[in-house]
Amino acid sequence: MTEHTTLSVVSYNIQFGINTQKVIGNIQRLVDDGADVICLQEIINVDKQEFIIDSFLKQLGKNWLAAYHVGPQFSRQSIGTCILWNKNKLKLEREEKTLLPKLKEFTTHEKFYYWVIGVPGIPLQRRVTTCYFSINDTTLRISSIHVDNVGGPTHRLKQLTYLLSKFKKEKKPTYEILCGDFNTMDLLHTGREEKLLQKRLGMDFIDASRKIPWTSDIYNINFTTSIKLFPWIIKWFHIHIRRKLDYIWVRNIKVTKCIKLDLPGSDHSPLFARLEI
Repeated sequence: MTEHTTLSVVSYNIQFGINTQKVIGNIQRLVDDGADVICLQEIINVDKQEFIIDSFLKQLGKNWLAAYHVGPQFSRQSIGTCILWNKNKLKLEREEKTLLPKLKEFTTHEKFYYWVIGVPGIPLQRRVTTCYFSINDTTLRISSIHVDNVGGPTHRLKQLTYLLSKFKKEKKPTYEILCGDFNTMDLLHTGREEKLLQKRLGMDFIDASRKIPWTSDIYNINFTTSIKLFPWIIKWFHIHIRRKLDYIWVRNIKVTKCIKLDLPGSDHSPLFARLEI
């Protein structure tokens, strides 16, 4: 009889860690709820502040380890990804860091959007953290990915395709989990971009979070740098633009449960999936 292992995995965009203490508390809650692996996006370096991954590890204790891919800058230009895991549940074989194809310039409407929210209109280098773990005497590959919110579906698919092309050069692991912020804007709710993701990944991947309708709401974004009129309009008229941007894709793994947790501290809600391997 085949022996199965349960594994609880989280995908969570922490909004550049601007609400550090709330996010640390949320990470602790996720672990208290049974999370074994936490895939994070929007990790950055902040000058004269403890690296947030070190803060997480201090909070979680000696049984937790981390792998991450973050740039050298002390700004949002360092934006990266991370994987936290319980070493009593998974044994790391190796890790890999991938730089995704970078957008060269913004369109006019993208420049206008960044002007409205008061953020420099500079294309960001997107990064992926991938870890290979031993489980059930075989290999599990887990990746934390964050593709661009600009450039449109074609550019985002180009970034995903680049990562998958790197994977094809490796021996295919028995199990796979691909977590992260795929920025599927889909303002008209057509479902087209999600279908493109499925086609590119292949039908052997399933979206563990397929029953969750949205994970991010414009109402909760950080307005501290934006022009004053923008947050006033959003808040006064109670404008909620909700989109499913975050996913947990799995291959050769059974999904027993996947939920969204409405926690404060970020404009994204974490996804929590209970899996059976």
